[in-house]
Amino acid sequence: MKWGVQVVRGNTHNVGSTSVILQFASGRYLFNCGEGTQRLSFENKTRISKLTAIFLTRVDWDNMGGLPGMLLTLAETGSQNLVVCGGHNLTHAMAAMRHFILRSDMGVGVRELRDGDVAAAFTDENIKVTPVHIYPAGYTVSAHEQGTDESDAAAIRRMLLERAFGVHKAPEPTDRKKREPPQPQQKKGYYGQECKEAAIEQVLQKFEQQDEDRTKKRSLSPGHSPKRSSDVFLPLATPTPCALCYIVEGPEVPGKFDSQAARDLGLKPGPQFAQLVRGQTITTADGQTIRPEQCVGPARPSSLVIIIDCPSPAYIDSLTTAHQFAPFLEGTKTAGPQKDQLMMIVHSLGPGVAQDARYKKWAARFPAHVRHMVSAPEYVPDNNPFQRHLRIHAAMHAISPHTYILPQATDKAELPLHTFLDSKNLVAPKSMMMYDIEPEPKLDESMVAQLLTAEQMLAKVDDVTPLSPHPNDGDDLVVCPIGTGSSVPSTYRNVSSNIVSVKGFGGIVLDCGESTVSQLKRFLGFPRRNHANTRIQQSYTEFLTTLKLLYVSHMHADHHLGAIQLLHEWNQATQMMDPKPRLSVLAPARFWAWLEDFSGVQDLGLDRLDFISCSDIRHIDPTAKIPIKENQKYRTAVTKLKSDLGLVDILTCGVIHCPWAYGLSLTHYTGWKLVYSGDTRPCANLVTLGRAGDKPPTVLLHEATLPDYLHVDAVAKRHSTVSEAVAMALGMGAENLLLTHFSQRCLDLPRWTTANIEAVKVARYGYVASASTSGGSSVDDVEDSATELDVDDDDIDAGAGVDFGHVNDLEAYGQDVAEQTDAPNAALNAVLGDLKIASAFDMSAYAPRDIKKYRYNTHRLKQVLHDEMKLFIAEESADAVEPSQLKKGKQKAKAKKEKDSA
Repeated sequence: MKWGVQVVRGNTHNVGSTSVILQFASGRYLFNCGEGTQRLSFENKTRISKLTAIFLTRVDWDNMGGLPGMLLTLAETGSQNLVVCGGHNLTHAMAAMRHFILRSDMGVGVRELRDGDVAAAFTDENIKVTPVHIYPAGYTVSAHEQGTDESDAAAIRRMLLERAFGVHKAPEPTDRKKREPPQPQQKKGYYGQECKEAAIEQVLQKFEQQDEDRTKKRSLSPGHSPKRSSDVFLPLATPTPCALCYIVEGPEVPGKFDSQAARDLGLKPGPQFAQLVRGQTITTADGQTIRPEQCVGPARPSSLVIIIDCPSPAYIDSLTTAHQFAPFLEGTKTAGPQKDQLMMIVHSLGPGVAQDARYKKWAARFPAHVRHMVSAPEYVPDNNPFQRHLRIHAAMHAISPHTYILPQATDKAELPLHTFLDSKNLVAPKSMMMYDIEPEPKLDESMVAQLLTAEQMLAKVDDVTPLSPHPNDGDDLVVCPIGTGSSVPSTYRNVSSNIVSVKGFGGIVLDCGESTVSQLKRFLGFPRRNHANTRIQQSYTEFLTTLKLLYVSHMHADHHLGAIQLLHEWNQATQMMDPKPRLSVLAPARFWAWLEDFSGVQDLGLDRLDFISCSDIRHIDPTAKIPIKENQKYRTAVTKLKSDLGLVDILTCGVIHCPWAYGLSLTHYTGWKLVYSGDTRPCANLVTLGRAGDKPPTVLLHEATLPDYLHVDAVAKRHSTVSEAVAMALGMGAENLLLTHFSQRCLDLPRWTTANIEAVKVARYGYVASASTSGGSSVDDVEDSATELDVDDDDIDAGAGVDFGHVNDLEAYGQDVAEQTDAPNAALNAVLGDLKIASAFDMSAYAPRDIKKYRYNTHRLKQVLHDEMKLFIAEESADAVEPSQLKKGKQKAKAKKEKDSA
């Protein structure tokens, strides 16, 4: 049976975990699923839909941050009965996800491989996985961390887990081959409402009040059977520093079939040969009994792989004295035949471990034939694995170097591998590297892509605008989109996140999708400052330690899954500062419930967070028909936040997307005003928020998920089209509009039309574009055109790909964009007036003057995207299905090889 170990990614300064996949014909087993794992699988075209089990070496966000997003994607593919294995607190961590995941037909099984539990192992048809628990020096393992847990608290966690992910059923072998297509979710509650904007405000307030009440009164017992799993408190948990290493045993290798011996016994090739190979005894026509051992040689013991996770030097003593590893070490009394079966060790090591003399001495005791994969930040370069994004980003940087910031990366390791061990069997991990275990050990790097640095990619671009010092005078407001895609990450855009650095005060994060921290480290620089970034002259650590506000607009996963890692690293970076800083968190009430639950798994510094619920600072519209009570409890926290950032005002409003979705307005004492839409349909609340006060928005950061021709989809998913976003900017009199949150199906420049802009209308204002000058409309009830609504999964089916199917003629497309962006017609000019518009890309920076200049670069930007589309199509065509003759040839060669081995 052929199987091997494939690298997903190594442990670097940017990414704090190692991920590998064990590949078999009938299953795949992923070890660790940190943030960005799903995007990497899209980049490298790794099929995650065939996963059988996921193993975590630690129950923390470094190793499981990509798991929620991946589970949501797998659910959409119809995946069922996946197993997730890990240490203590795994069930708690998974149950905590009920605040934003409800996939009760998925049947995810969770297995805590607890210390002291003799049954703590995973076994199926392909592998047996045995955990080895290690701890930092001086740590005492408590009784509740050991053995099986049959407490009432464990029962509550299991109940909540099953409500979120369904009941796990052990799959039959054929289940993996026949997956049922995902069933459309029933539209209930908020999503079953007709999308009438005048009624939405009442619906939103009803949900907000219910959530506030439930936050106060959530049940402590499953016996109360509340309607929603989020209404039940998770029992308190305590973080544990336990790390798991895994000893993985593959299947036994069958003995070689001796066809001549079978013939000598009177057998003929065919079914009888096959029965003997399968270990079955047969009886011939003349009554002779033939046993398999008469024709089949002895089976060979299975090969083994060890996966080690040693987070810091504090764990080395616990690791090197673990008795489970003794049989594999030279010179030990318990050394046995297992050491000959050991083929590979994956060393996932934190900073400082690989150079510790204790660890190197221990690693040197393994047999000489063992392959060592050394995954440590000293030996793995901080490469940028997202080369397609880098390709267009470098081309855009060549056009406007102060707007499109080259991400930091390096192709050089800090230390050469020989400083770890004196061995010829050392290798540093690279994405898509494959090490075959069976039928014979072999390193295969044929699928490893060449990863260029930003500078190397830029060298391939013609006509580069030189990077000169950027005068920052007058740039009091610079908005930096870090992720500009919707729903799921793709090869070109990561999911939603934006930052603002307020000069002289500190930083703001507006939404924090998965991999925001990794993106920020490349954008700002880590551990050293990114000198290509002339707009925010801080390293990632400097920005983090001066961070003042984390804002989450709503509870969809693509807007907040990166927040846990951000808060964890903020806590680590600031806990030794004197005085210890505090951080304001503005989000829906349910987000705080999620943080409270997960803090039982990992310390997030909740005691230093000042939480403000978005519903507490909703803008009060004096003309609204529905009275809104002002909440008093936020006053102290908001007053502090205003002082921390120099804000005159900070307000939210409910928007039309999902329950507890909000828009945000920030007004600074220096005169700028920033409005952020979050995800929304065009709505009166946001227009009112933008027009509140004496100043219109300096910048409106508004979602433009879908192009105008997908308006029906936009209505169904409660998102905005490009022209609708433009109309919203006109409706509130914004000076500048920055478009973001684009569908992953679309890479082209956004396009808007006069007719589509003028057709947008909302309650209380009527036609929005004209409302900016007319002062509003008497229309109080404007019906949006939706009758059925769905959850926010609009791009999940696209997955890794980008759909250019709507661009049938790339040349015609290019001419169309040029006509709009380079020479807009008089009617469109009249509608837009003084409004300046720009389209955001990942890791870019926009002050108002950058948005003003954007139109002068659109022709060149359009050409960049035009060229990328053609290159993308060519690359996809090259990777398409092989010619039939080549496939037949491969099939014949495979059949001959199998026949020879038999």
